Amino acid sequence: MIFRRIIQQVREQNWTAIAIEFVLLVLGVFLGLQAQEWANERQARSEERALLASLRTEFTEARSELIAQTEKHRRIETDVTYVIETLSHAEQSGTSHATVLDARFAWALIGTTTQLSQGELKGMLSAGRLSLIRNPALRSALADWDSVLADATEDELLAREMTVRQLEPLLWRLMDARPIRDYALLRESPPVPPPATTSEIPVDRELLGALATRRFWLRHTIRELDGPSQEAERIVGLIEASLGN
Repeated sequence: MIFRRIIQQVREQNWTAIAIEFVLLVLGVFLGLQAQEWANERQARSEERALLASLRTEFTEARSELIAQTEKHRRIETDVTYVIETLSHAEQSGTSHATVLDARFAWALIGTTTQLSQGELKGMLSAGRLSLIRNPALRSALADWDSVLADATEDELLAREMTVRQLEPLLWRLMDARPIRDYALLRESPPVPPPATTSEIPVDRELLGALATRRFWLRHTIRELDGPSQEAERIVGLIEASLGN
């Protein structure tokens, strides 16, 4: 319609009317584009808030899991130390075997690793939706999270590998370790207290060395896990700040 009017005005050489019609045309196009931009911006902000809410839940849970995992490593480190000290005392006393609680040696052999459920973050990164996050500090932290976690859990994997490939095979060469490896003894919260069964562990220098190596990696893992735990807390704080804006 407006184009027909412009053509008619050109034929009649009504230049004032042509200018007005042209300005109205440009203004209409501009307002239409602006309205679409506003609508897109509102949709992007709505998507960002929904994403931030999901990430807040995910990282709050991740931090709780990291704290729980750290405490589990502390429990294992305590029992590894107990076995080392018991064997060392027996060695100093000149005896060939040490009496060790099966349940505590069982915990000393647990090769646990950190497994976080972070589908929202992975989905966001794989879909290229990181740009929805306006806060540059939060955007950077989310992009770097996997590497922060990987650096911290590398020692955890080494500790597990050392247990599977060195410590356990060595123990089985020295004795029948079936009482120690009773799965019931590995439950963190058994319905009833496990029986206080014991085993006579040979005093062996290689076994002591393997246990000492395991303790080294455990202690290092405990220190390293503080990093992602603190970073998860920082990310939650950044998310809260972003949601508050």
